[in-house]
Amino acid sequence: MLAGLASCASAASAAIPRPARAQALPTIRIAYQPYQYSAQVLYAQEMGFFSKAGINAELQPIALGSALAGAVAANAVDIGIATIATLALAHSKGIPFVLVAPAAEYRSRDKPKAYFVVGNQTSIHEAKDLNGKTIGAPGLATMGEYGVRAWVDAHGGDASTLKFVELPFSQMPSAFASGRIDAASIGEPFLTPTLKVAHPLTTAMEAVLGSDYLITAWFAMAPWAAAHADLVARFQAAVGAASAWAPANPGKCIEILARTFQQDPASISPDLLASFPQRMTPASVEPEIAVTARYAKFPPFPPQDLIYTPPR
Repeated sequence: MLAGLASCASAASAAIPRPARAQALPTIRIAYQPYQYSAQVLYAQEMGFFSKAGINAELQPIALGSALAGAVAANAVDIGIATIATLALAHSKGIPFVLVAPAAEYRSRDKPKAYFVVGNQTSIHEAKDLNGKTIGAPGLATMGEYGVRAWVDAHGGDASTLKFVELPFSQMPSAFASGRIDAASIGEPFLTPTLKVAHPLTTAMEAVLGSDYLITAWFAMAPWAAAHADLVARFQAAVGAASAWAPANPGKCIEILARTFQQDPASISPDLLASFPQRMTPASVEPEIAVTARYAKFPPFPPQDLIYTPPR
């Protein structure tokens, strides 16, 4: 994914629209992927948490992880979202991304919020049946790839035979229906329509990532974060408020997701809404760094190296 970062960055910089800026508040340009792991910024915008934190948020949807990372690297946007795997790989290549706030988390005590599903037209029943198959992922060199590889290897398959296709979540139901992909990890708001043409193979990646870990995080370029510590703190306050608000308001969350992603609210299950932690710890980040280092073949590094530290 990162090999084409420069070209993606250039394209993203040219393609992203520039809404009119609010006069009274400083602006943060935020890129999100159109799936519910990005929902904090949608909730924060809808419920006024950004304005209460003293910032004007310009939200930009970018479907694919490579283009989103490129937009942040090119300073076309200030903050974006990515899996820890994406950010760990960038760090290993010297790209100065830093995690500024937690996004979605996985907790074993909760009902699974995402599933690794296989197409109904396939004969896949266990990991070894995936050998040679095509897997859909919202970004290459992300947990959509490395997590799947690790799970397949841990359960008797051969991850080196897998083929990955970068595909937005919104296109996965049709990709399953047409036979373009055989499997994918997917959650709401696109899980319910996907389950019409696919079925779960497993519910989580606990075998390779453990029982509690951070799935995605909001990130920025380290020089931008260092130069805008006040804006980072305001962003953290806004998404933190959204994270605290969401569990008590599932109906409103579904309304926002359905409107944003143009889906029927009845198709989004309240039991499958993502949860967002209030804080980010090195222990919650380390599992994905370790798995990514294994498959991307770079030396593991301390998770603290990736987490933003505000200036004192």
